[in-house]
Amino acid sequence: MKKTWLILSAILLIILLTTFAEAKSKRVPDAQYYKNTITAARETVWKAITTGSGSCATVAVMDDGRLVYSECFGAAERSSNRPVDKYTRFNIGSTSKMFAAVSILLLVDDGKINLDEKIVKYIPDFTMKDERYKDITVRMIFNHSSGLPGSTFFFSYESCDQMHKLLLDNIKNCYLKHAPGEMSMYCNDGFTLAEIIVERVSGKRFMNFVAERIFKPLGMKNSGPSIGECGSDNIAQYYDIKTGKKYPAEVVNIYACGGISSTAEDLSKFGNSFNPKSRNKILSNASLAEIRKNQPYRFYNELKHRPMMSEFGWEYSNLDQFESKGFQVLGKGGNTACYSANLQIVPDEGISIALMVNGHVSGESLTHPILEALMKDKNLVIPTPLKAEKPVEAQKIPAEILKFAGIYTKNMAPFKITFNKDENGFDIYPLAPINKDKKNGVNKEPSNKDKNEKTAVNAVISYVYNDGIFHNFEKESKCYFTVINGRQYLALHKIKNYGVDVIEYQKLDEIKNPVSLKTEITGQQWLVRNENPCILAGCIGIATVDFYEELPGYLNFAGVKKIETPDYASIAGTAFRDQSDLHLLDLNGETWLKSSYTLFSPAGSVRKLIDGVNRVVIKSEGFNEWLKIDKGAIVNFEKPINGRIIVIAKDEAVYDSVVDKDEIYAPEGSYIFFAGAPGDMFKAVAK
Repeated sequence: MKKTWLILSAILLIILLTTFAEAKSKRVPDAQYYKNTITAARETVWKAITTGSGSCATVAVMDDGRLVYSECFGAAERSSNRPVDKYTRFNIGSTSKMFAAVSILLLVDDGKINLDEKIVKYIPDFTMKDERYKDITVRMIFNHSSGLPGSTFFFSYESCDQMHKLLLDNIKNCYLKHAPGEMSMYCNDGFTLAEIIVERVSGKRFMNFVAERIFKPLGMKNSGPSIGECGSDNIAQYYDIKTGKKYPAEVVNIYACGGISSTAEDLSKFGNSFNPKSRNKILSNASLAEIRKNQPYRFYNELKHRPMMSEFGWEYSNLDQFESKGFQVLGKGGNTACYSANLQIVPDEGISIALMVNGHVSGESLTHPILEALMKDKNLVIPTPLKAEKPVEAQKIPAEILKFAGIYTKNMAPFKITFNKDENGFDIYPLAPINKDKKNGVNKEPSNKDKNEKTAVNAVISYVYNDGIFHNFEKESKCYFTVINGRQYLALHKIKNYGVDVIEYQKLDEIKNPVSLKTEITGQQWLVRNENPCILAGCIGIATVDFYEELPGYLNFAGVKKIETPDYASIAGTAFRDQSDLHLLDLNGETWLKSSYTLFSPAGSVRKLIDGVNRVVIKSEGFNEWLKIDKGAIVNFEKPINGRIIVIAKDEAVYDSVVDKDEIYAPEGSYIFFAGAPGDMFKAVAK
């Protein structure tokens, strides 16, 4: 009997192996089955590289939880001609936020965190001037509705373990942009708070927690902190797009916010962990449902179509073109100063697409065509053929909409919206600031003729009205005016790729009794004084404060602000990311500015570069020092080992001591930035 059973078992095994072999031989090869997917990936990536938006890239695609395509493009290091391979790491920027989201949910699964608990329970030393901060919950971090003002960090070339302290120290003197849970506006600082929560609750460093609870169980062997501190030699080096200069490896010390490095294959494994059928799930079913569901806020239903960032960390949790066919798509992109990344998943299909590129390009714009092609290859969603359209017929604007004319702010600058004389459309143009006449020192205001000409010449975009929506045919843009909680906005309608509505402009209130600052600062330039020596050069610039004849009581300094007192201006653009208030301080016998954590002093008090030897010493306060170049000169430098020198001309770094060794011609009007430790001495020799 036993012998008979063994014979039958052997026969059955042979049949199974034969059937499997035949099935395998008949399966269409991946390269053929995913032809459209591969074509789309190659075309979009090479377009980015050949047009100068990036220099190298990597893509990975998983289908039904199986890696079906992985390809690398370009040289990771040019001098050795080292190509990008599947182990080459890129910084993934804000795609890191999804690792923060999963980390928090893992602690929810452990019973250690409640999403609707107030943040102050987990971070007792988190305080703000605005008492409403006590109402911010953990959940509000992940749909960006906390109301926190901005981004408190800097990109660098060296590790810095002071980012948590920098945020908590800075934010204690700040006010919220809006009430917690009111509206969603992208906020980096919330995710740094999430990082602190993970560390306080778990008792582990954030990256150690992620390595143990996410990287290890998912087999992500080539992921970790940003490339400047990950310890791997196989990184995608960054080369400046304009000059081709190779820069040191970028460090991003806000890990939960944007400081993780990875490979496309590793990131696609992470994406597959959200697949409910995956054997590599790390979240409970309840947490998987939580991270996939909509997380609305009070403004959510105030727009004509669903808004962006009403998800648990994702930028979107549905795209119209796929949702209409019954497929949920989730996506999250990320950008640092040097890299871009994107992750798109269709969890119920086991689809995960990861893309990384070295350079400045929208990862979403590269990944989206790959997803469309993959859905086509799988016969799930066949793209609708593009049809030619013609401009809409302009209609008379209803009288009640004409009240929306006026001055608006869009993130970092003010604009004026005026309806045309036919009342069938409107124009948007930037406000011209009041400039100070250098010859006589008085304010020179534009004439009516100048202003009229600017309205026509400088219009940034024009729209015509049709059936409740304004249209711009050339830019494929649609928008509409709306009122939310008594405030007027202009919202973009169903923006390309995302299909969501986004607040684009916010109308500014007219101030009847405008306040003036205690010091006349019109037309002055301002120089940063407390930046770290290892900061990326692109973060250093010459700042100005702009005032506007048509906007009394306001100023523009990295965002429009309302002057509240002679030494303080508050955030006016409350519907936009990365805003900060402004303080006037009396330091070193002169007026300085403080915006977020950054201090600025007037450029007018800076020493001028002289012919011959110029010595610069970092004083005991550690403030950055500057020299101004009144006439063009050839300059060479000597600096301490950890010192930093940057020459800035027309708001662009033309010399950076981390990559430049030879002398430089510094043009008239440029500035030299020096950073180091107290007592450090620099030498600049001009001729």
